[in-house]
Amino acid sequence: MLRRFNLPILLVLLSLVLGSGVVHAALPMMTLQAEQLVQPVDVPASLVLEDPSGNLTAGEVQQLIEQQGQLVRGVPRIGYSASAWWVAFRLDAPVAERLDLIIDRPFLDDIEVWLYDRENLIAPFYSGDHRPFLQRGEPTPHFMLSLPRLGQGPHTLLLRVQSGSAISVPMQLVGAEQSPLLLAEHWMRSGLLLGALLSLTLFFLVKFSTLRESQLVWFCLTVASVALYNASLHGITSLLGLQWNWLSAQLANLANPGMLIFSSLFLASALKLELGRVRHLRNALFAATLLVCGWTIVSYGHYRSYQTLNVLILLTGAFQLLLLILGVRQRRPYAIGYLLCWSSALLLMLLVPLGRSGVIPLPPGFNYMHAYLPVLSMLLFGGILDKQLEQIRRALLQSKAQALGNLEQYQALFSSSGEGIFRCTRSGTLIEANPSFAALLGLGQAAPELSMQQLLGAEQWAAQVAQLHNEQPAISQECQMQGLDGQSHWVYLSLHLRPTQDCIEGIVVDLSERRALEERLQYLAAHDSLTGLLNRRELERLLRESLKGEGTRRFSHLLSLDLDQFKQVNDLCGHSAGDQLLRQLSSHLRHHLPRHAELARIGGDEFAVLLREINTDVAMEHAETLRHCVEQFVFSWQGRPFRVQVSIGLLELGSGVSDWETALNWADSASQLAKHLGRNRVQQFNPDDGVLLEHQRQLQWITRLREAIDLGHFELFYQPVMALQSSDDGLRYEVLLRYHDPHSGEWISPGQFLGAAERYGFLGAIDRWVVMRLLQWLADNPRHVQQLAQVNFNLTASSLLNAHFHEMLHGELLRHNLPAHKLCIEVTEMVALGELGVSAQWIKQLRSLGLKVALDDFGSGFASYAYLRHLPLDIVKIDGSFIRGIESDPINQAMVGSMQQIASQLGLSTVAEFVESPQTLECVRKLGLDYAQGYCIGHPQPLTQLSDSPQGDVQMQLVLERR
Repeated sequence: MLRRFNLPILLVLLSLVLGSGVVHAALPMMTLQAEQLVQPVDVPASLVLEDPSGNLTAGEVQQLIEQQGQLVRGVPRIGYSASAWWVAFRLDAPVAERLDLIIDRPFLDDIEVWLYDRENLIAPFYSGDHRPFLQRGEPTPHFMLSLPRLGQGPHTLLLRVQSGSAISVPMQLVGAEQSPLLLAEHWMRSGLLLGALLSLTLFFLVKFSTLRESQLVWFCLTVASVALYNASLHGITSLLGLQWNWLSAQLANLANPGMLIFSSLFLASALKLELGRVRHLRNALFAATLLVCGWTIVSYGHYRSYQTLNVLILLTGAFQLLLLILGVRQRRPYAIGYLLCWSSALLLMLLVPLGRSGVIPLPPGFNYMHAYLPVLSMLLFGGILDKQLEQIRRALLQSKAQALGNLEQYQALFSSSGEGIFRCTRSGTLIEANPSFAALLGLGQAAPELSMQQLLGAEQWAAQVAQLHNEQPAISQECQMQGLDGQSHWVYLSLHLRPTQDCIEGIVVDLSERRALEERLQYLAAHDSLTGLLNRRELERLLRESLKGEGTRRFSHLLSLDLDQFKQVNDLCGHSAGDQLLRQLSSHLRHHLPRHAELARIGGDEFAVLLREINTDVAMEHAETLRHCVEQFVFSWQGRPFRVQVSIGLLELGSGVSDWETALNWADSASQLAKHLGRNRVQQFNPDDGVLLEHQRQLQWITRLREAIDLGHFELFYQPVMALQSSDDGLRYEVLLRYHDPHSGEWISPGQFLGAAERYGFLGAIDRWVVMRLLQWLADNPRHVQQLAQVNFNLTASSLLNAHFHEMLHGELLRHNLPAHKLCIEVTEMVALGELGVSAQWIKQLRSLGLKVALDDFGSGFASYAYLRHLPLDIVKIDGSFIRGIESDPINQAMVGSMQQIASQLGLSTVAEFVESPQTLECVRKLGLDYAQGYCIGHPQPLTQLSDSPQGDVQMQLVLERR
């Protein structure tokens, strides 16, 4: 029995026991006939004995091997082991026949052969890689030992093998006269293989000299490593006369990392893979390969180092398979071709490690596959790589042709471009310039003799060149260039550093017209187009900078000027006369302004003045001067003289003014107060007048209104409407808006916030919220809609005159599929009669959607009845001032009666507002009004009480019964 096992040997022996039928037996006999010796004959079976100590003699082994040896059929494959191994078999050959023993396996360190004639030793023979090449027997790539002429058999052959590499003993016997032919065949094959590899390397090195592709480098290094490995495998270095025992093994140790690493780099480079995290795996594998191969060189072939290298070969094969799969997945060109061509190499990288370890039996003739497959793989790779490189060569030729075409286009562009193009040295000396550059700066024929320092200035040119370097080779900026014609030109200058040519290329674009246009636009953006004064936007900017301490100018007071009697000129003479008045008055005011003051037009007939660094008394004097200036101004139009006056508000821009909006609002408030107190006067803003508190209250509403719209702090209420002249089956009510204070919980009526909403532009957003909320609620309560006769809601002028609002309303009606004829929009008399033609147009648009339109607060503006004939209305709501106490006021009864008669003649329904007592209700019923609304009918309640719920049904029934 074997005395010591390690894992690889145990695997080998288990495979031999299971696969080859290993049993204790006598020495197997090999019988040869003369005609068999023409070709090498494999030894069919042998006994194998392990010598862990390596001290057994041939005589001792001859006595022990039949008792303790293991019978192995075929080739004894031991794997990696530190022990010495003995192999024995009996030979019965023709008498006097000369035989040669072939051990077709390289890299066996020590081989000893003992030939016995029965019990008598004929002769020992020695070979192995640790002996000089010429002392190993016949000069064959592997091992060939010549046996003496044999007598009458049988004879016993006993071999002792010890090696750091995988131990495999493929033995063959052949007639000695056939050996020279075999040797010649072996050397010719080895030479052809090596020559093919070297030729392939040289061919692609020549390719690399022209194409400079990185994959060519890795491929040449891979093929060179394979050639070096084959040279050491076949002993070619020793055949050349280099008799160092260690040379072949160490060359193989050097070739191993080259083949593994360079082939992996070649695959990744040829397929142009995006490795990502696989890069870390590759680096770790390369590092391990270098360490292990270094170990094999330093340890001079210790079996553990070879055993580890064997595992690394297997891992590298798996890694390269991963690369090929990755290339196929990333759809790289030729990925499938590389996978097919590399299959033979992968086969070797998988079979060789497994076969050396004894895990799998290697097929017959594998040594020939081991020799030919790498060369075949390299040739296949060379073919596909050559095809790939041919495409690259064609691409380069195409790029060259394209570059020549681009050069011709550049020359044409250089000569005919409308932009100035030039080349100069770093010092600024012009090398060449196109005609546009010369024409722009008036250079003429003097362009090549000038320098950029003359055109830009020495300091500016030095500063721009200092910014150019390899990391920032290009800069661009606007600057001024001085032409030889003496004119200064604004240009856009782009510079690009060309380090390889040691020059600077530049493009000059003339910006003179653009700069002039920009200055004109800046002027127009800051000035009023009618009067030439500063506009509101520029005034706001000056105020903002002054209050924040920015800019160079500080203003001490703000005057707000509001003209009186200006509308009279527009109404009597037209807008052309009004525009002419504003132009003349603006010019007149300019001549009476104090020094450093700024005058701006901020509205139709509103002006503002900023005063600089004066006290309030002096500011008041300047304000009085301006008031008197306007008072003395006389405007004449078509022979008719007109006088205007001005109400001026004065605001000191002190610490109490934090922003420009506050300043403008307070100054405007002061001017409105001056207008209210009698016009044509100056009024200084005083926070104690209560205006400041009112303004702060309105500023607070800005945040509250914005949150109400975004967070839903508004709520819809309803107030019932009663039919007076008929038994109307449906439910009628008006929708009212309330603000629900999230902190106090109180309901706030619109009268407290609509002023702030109008002032700060929230009316449109509130209208949209009301419409979208009401229509959504109606869509969510279909049973309520069935019982609904009409619901009224109010809209402001800004929404009614907005085409986008009409589109939104139409879209919401379609989206919710609501009956439009049940919806009625209420508009005030002042809004409807403001512009009669425009009002009629948008009322028709609303009615075309199916909506009804009611004229609210009719009579409050004392409008002419004739206007009603031109407005396509449905309902007239009589103002509450005529309804309160109507039962005891005969004049109001007569007026309301006449309103009812006119509306009836026009086919309009009438509604009485503010019906607050049964007496008033009875009176309007007798006057013939169609509907009534007020506290006598019902107080406003949340609209949610009418929802499609049991509680809503009860509430709705109560409303219907109350009608």
